[in-house]
Amino acid sequence: MKLYMKQKMWSFKQDFDIYDQNKSPIYRVDSKLISIGRKTKILDVQSGKILCEVNQKVLSLLPTVDVIQEGKFFCRIHKKFTFFKPQYVVKGVDWVVDGSIFQHDYMIKDSKRQPIARIKKKILSWSDTFEMDILAESVDTVLVLATILAIDLAMDLDSN
Repeated sequence: MKLYMKQKMWSFKQDFDIYDQNKSPIYRVDSKLISIGRKTKILDVQSGKILCEVNQKVLSLLPTVDVIQEGKFFCRIHKKFTFFKPQYVVKGVDWVVDGSIFQHDYMIKDSKRQPIARIKKKILSWSDTFEMDILAESVDTVLVLATILAIDLAMDLDSN
């Protein structure tokens, strides 16, 4: 299943839609304008129901972001302390991030190194536009999207 995400370049809030191959919005990403730490929600476009949350952990030395689904912890993305190549770790689930995260061309794989999703950033675009190909049918699409958003948020926090 291919999904597309187009983030706004100049916006106080990071609100945007996630589209399917037919360019129909299926999820809405909604961020709080004022909060302690960044908080983002993924909503179903049709029902408006909150499906997942992506929240920055404020009291952390290195960028750390939690993924919460229906009030339950799913995973934590945090920057690993390294001197050379920055690395991000997924904890709480047996997933591995492989590839060039900083060029936004990477894969999320399970513990057996089977691909779950491939993420690519479109190069020539006015805003950050991502193509996300969810490869594993057995995995909850919303949790994969939330993990991708958490990785993106942790990278953004690291660059600020």
